[in-house]
Amino acid sequence: MRRHILHIALSLCIAGLFIWLSFRNVEINELKESVRMMSYGWLFPYFIVCMASFWLRSERWRLMVSAENSGMRSSTFFTGVMLGYSVNYAVPRLGEISRTLFVSRNERVSGSKVFGTVVLERILDLLAMLVMLFFVILFVVADRSTMDALFGPQLYLVLDELRSPLILGLLFLAGLLSLYLCWKAVLYILQQRRKSLDSGMEHAGLKRILFSFTDGLTSIRKLKKWPVFLLYTALMWICYGLMTYIPFYAFDIQNQFGLGIGEAFAVMVISTIGVSLPSPGGIGTYHWFVTQSLLVLYAVPAVTGLSYALVTHAGMMSVVLLVTPVAWLFTYYRYGITKKNEPEPAIEVK
Repeated sequence: MRRHILHIALSLCIAGLFIWLSFRNVEINELKESVRMMSYGWLFPYFIVCMASFWLRSERWRLMVSAENSGMRSSTFFTGVMLGYSVNYAVPRLGEISRTLFVSRNERVSGSKVFGTVVLERILDLLAMLVMLFFVILFVVADRSTMDALFGPQLYLVLDELRSPLILGLLFLAGLLSLYLCWKAVLYILQQRRKSLDSGMEHAGLKRILFSFTDGLTSIRKLKKWPVFLLYTALMWICYGLMTYIPFYAFDIQNQFGLGIGEAFAVMVISTIGVSLPSPGGIGTYHWFVTQSLLVLYAVPAVTGLSYALVTHAGMMSVVLLVTPVAWLFTYYRYGITKKNEPEPAIEVK
């Protein structure tokens, strides 16, 4: 209990710090005027693309969980994703557990297996973000003065140290060793599971949870619809880029500062770093990273950048908080009564 309280307190402190950093050099009256003068009509396509990104994420997740069972309902996974986003606005990272429990209960799947797919999903997102961040740094913000302004001069001091042959060699070997050990651990767990299945042995407690979690974590190897999975992933990230680009028109940023879809993706990738920090729903961290990236990279005034960040963040939060109860009620009244009359299935490790 104490650990959870400390976690919440830390996330609130991080949110408070970045809110202060975001607002400290901005006049509130100018901020209000900027928001008042925006074109609100562009919020409608923003909401549509936002909903599309949620649906794509839920369908991609369903493909991973239902690799061996195609009968799982899309509405359950969509509601689970929305529930996870909602809970994250209160307590960071708790949303992953909440959506795991929701899908596990409603689809009668091992919770540890479902959580394994959530971890796998986050690993895939992290890898995609690192690849995009590499290209953003390489092609969009390669200028040293820009990098100094955005991340500080210390970044190049660190990079200079990392460029030495000894450090590069050690990092390469450490990375290979880590991948090898992780792979061997997964293979060992899968081997033990196969032995237990061959012997007809039943497992309970921690071993069963570990087997189910590993099954979820490695579920991607069982995918039969790889083209669909890759399509969902690509479309999902395109939606995230459009969710950054469309609001440019609300503030006429694309016309005044000449920003296009490429610049929108750069801002999207940098803002994702802020969202990944342990702040409730990215509050504060998202606003600061978006404001700074627009200001430093493209000379968009801080008041305009912060207005943009406030509106886009509030827009997504509104969609999440409005859609989540509707999706939950639909799932409950459509499937909840029948599920009460069904026997509780045994959890098996396959």
